[in-house]
Amino acid sequence: MNEKIGIVVPCHNNVEMLKYSIPSVYDDNFFIVLFDDGSSDGTKKWIKENFPKIQYLEGNGSNWWTGSTAKAIDHCLINNCDYIVSLNADVLITAEVVYKLIECSKSNSNSIVASLVVDIDNPKKVVWSGSRFKKIHQLLPVYASRYFVKSGTLIGNIPKTAYKVDEVHGRGVLIPSDIIRRVGGYDFKTFPHYGGDTDFSFRAKKIGIKMFVEPLCLAKVFAENTSLNKKEKVSFFGKLISIKNYLFKRKNGEAIFVWWKLYKKHLPLPYFFQSYLFVIILNIYRKLTK
Repeated sequence: MNEKIGIVVPCHNNVEMLKYSIPSVYDDNFFIVLFDDGSSDGTKKWIKENFPKIQYLEGNGSNWWTGSTAKAIDHCLINNCDYIVSLNADVLITAEVVYKLIECSKSNSNSIVASLVVDIDNPKKVVWSGSRFKKIHQLLPVYASRYFVKSGTLIGNIPKTAYKVDEVHGRGVLIPSDIIRRVGGYDFKTFPHYGGDTDFSFRAKKIGIKMFVEPLCLAKVFAENTSLNKKEKVSFFGKLISIKNYLFKRKNGEAIFVWWKLYKKHLPLPYFFQSYLFVIILNIYRKLTK
């Protein structure tokens, strides 16, 4: 394969997860860029000692997910990568998966291709399967994203071949470099942590880019970082704190701002406000009833 393949991994104090995810994807033919946004857990030392060929970029803790990913992607583009795979520190894919993603991209021109995300402890359970963005009902002026299948669905219920979706996230997603240039990269100023990948997907779709999930390509995510792991019962007061964090804290979603910006930017005025209220109320309800 003559194409240059870039792998971007944003991280912040994730060295224990990197000890699994980096060896899993490592290939001498890949141009791997790790953007470490102010870690204090020995990430830099571990990378330099164990994977000196990896491009190590360092931030001061203010870049968050979208900024870290965007700057790692820019480094790949400057170094003439033909394809870029977006990863997270807590996600394991293999080099074989990367090559399969490229095959799928070549079979479906002008496209972004995502891996199917599964639970690392139970790979038969789907964590993320791609999202569809559409009206919740034909008669209601409300749009929302819906997973192709619910989290926890058994993998046997997923189509056997690549299928179309409306948005993809950053866990094992392959994007041809020319598409990144045409779409314009990740908007880290508007969406510093959450929402950057969704915004990128919506902008890509607007200019005719297709998005697929390739179910033969599995990205395995650590169970403790998904909603599938067992959790202790939370008090009502604890749920209220969780909702407050979800709505206002950047680390937990900053949802009240992120969804406003996303819907205002990408939905026509007649659908914007009620769609925004719907998604906020729905997610608050889900947190209260967990």
